[in-house]
Amino acid sequence: MGLFNAAKAAFTGNKAYRAHVDGNKLAGEGKRQEAAEKYQTALKLYGEAMQSDGIPQNIQRAYAVLLMREGEFEKAGALMQQISKMKNLSKDDWFELRIDYSIYLWKTGQLDKAIETISRAADYKMNGMVYGTLGMYWVEKARQTHEYREALDFNMKALDYDDEDPSTLDNLGQLYEIMSREPGEKAAEYRAEAMKYYKLAHKAKPRQTTTIYYLARLFHEDGADDKARKLLSVRDSLYISAICPVTPDMMEALAKEVG
Repeated sequence: MGLFNAAKAAFTGNKAYRAHVDGNKLAGEGKRQEAAEKYQTALKLYGEAMQSDGIPQNIQRAYAVLLMREGEFEKAGALMQQISKMKNLSKDDWFELRIDYSIYLWKTGQLDKAIETISRAADYKMNGMVYGTLGMYWVEKARQTHEYREALDFNMKALDYDDEDPSTLDNLGQLYEIMSREPGEKAAEYRAEAMKYYKLAHKAKPRQTTTIYYLARLFHEDGADDKARKLLSVRDSLYISAICPVTPDMMEALAKEVG
């Protein structure tokens, strides 16, 4: 590949990344349609850049993440496998790639492999992303197996690491809610804990989709439909990616049920 073509590809890749970042900002501001348009622009530019060799791995990885956000998991997984074969990946590169690839594994029904993969990243270092993502996987594992100790232990460690992290607070809310639905004398206590952590998560990050959904559902079950409606009133402004466990259809079904 000539120097001119390489420079052009790099320019296009960087332009795609800027559009991607702009889309994230717009999504955070509740500008769903504008965010969607930016993401589509970014996807188009990423695709053009990828027609050439030599695109930096961080740009390729950002492309893979956006592909997953848009539901193109197999394409994203193949791209991350390709990135993993690149030479001279640093330890930090591997750390971030394993986190991203674990998401692909989780969303394609390979939860145990997702836990194994992100745990390899955790062996290198722990940060908020690892605690939040691996904590979510342990909640999903508990949801499937009805075994809660490992999930609770890990998410309590995450809480010790950062007791204001909205992902960790939401994970604990979900975990206690699952536990509250098991038969036993502690059901009411666990439900109260779920409500507490959901409220803390919502305070920390008012536009966190999973928290809005699960907290609104608990309010609805308790007959507090005014509170549920208030939470759900922002749903049309939320950019709900394919990575999110709560889908737009789930949100709309709950809103219809609440009335």
